[in-house]
Amino acid sequence: MREQTARSRRTAWTVAGVAAAVAVFEALALAMLLPLKTVQPVTLLVDRQTGYVQALNPLEPRRVGADAALTQSYLAQYVAAREGFDRATVALDYRRVALWSAGRARTEYLARMPATNPESPFQLYPAGTVVAVRVKSVSRLDQGVALVRFDTQVQDRNGRVGVAQPWISVVRYRYVDAPMRLEDRLVNPLGFQVTGYRRDAEAPPPPSAEVRPLAAAAPVPAPAPAAVVQVVQASPATATVVARPDPVRDTRRPARVASPTPRPAYREQRADVALLRAREVPLSNLPLGSPLTPPAVPVQADPR
Repeated sequence: MREQTARSRRTAWTVAGVAAAVAVFEALALAMLLPLKTVQPVTLLVDRQTGYVQALNPLEPRRVGADAALTQSYLAQYVAAREGFDRATVALDYRRVALWSAGRARTEYLARMPATNPESPFQLYPAGTVVAVRVKSVSRLDQGVALVRFDTQVQDRNGRVGVAQPWISVVRYRYVDAPMRLEDRLVNPLGFQVTGYRRDAEAPPPPSAEVRPLAAAAPVPAPAPAAVVQVVQASPATATVVARPDPVRDTRRPARVASPTPRPAYREQRADVALLRAREVPLSNLPLGSPLTPPAVPVQADPR
């Protein structure tokens, strides 16, 4: 009996010890997992004009690899040289874009720049005009494809600056190891080439508010005076309608004039009375209220 009691106690203490050890282990595990659950704020930059959203992380410095930074620099310089225009530096920009372009991108640029082309900046902008380019961001879309966001602003010879216009350009680029002359290698040391270039407006221009004069209201013609219909009872068979204008009451809906309509019953009554008179039948012998009684003489009312 004592051995069973002692064995039961040992078993109970063993179970309690194991449960306590498990509880302590769970508490330690939760304490180790708590730092892993954190809320990281994300700062978003939204352009009010275009709606472009860009994620920013002001808490940590942005780390960009050497290759990525060099590619972004090439793309920004290429877009600035291709989209900008200044007669003082157009020769340098033309040489740079020509060396950094290949294929269709180079062909389109060389065809647009001659002064004989109506779309050339030499024809679009008068002397003294400067088109400045400000690159806002360079984003990598895919391998060899990037999106460049930039603004162009035109300044005339008098120093007046126009409104900045936002643009986006999709640029396809590559690096080639082709033989170059020494002077060309100094301009493009790594063989950067743009094979495709497309520019689109990032946002449509705001609509200009046009003030239009109000049209003069057309005069409303005065309504014609209505006609007052006065019915005068002439006999049980017919009715006479007299219409006269009423200068006091005005209405837009003209009054309808009713036309007299004879009734067949009274025509039969007149025929019977004529037949009795032809046969020399005294009408005074007819009972009062008989349908053959001659009608009363109609009295026409005064229209006034």
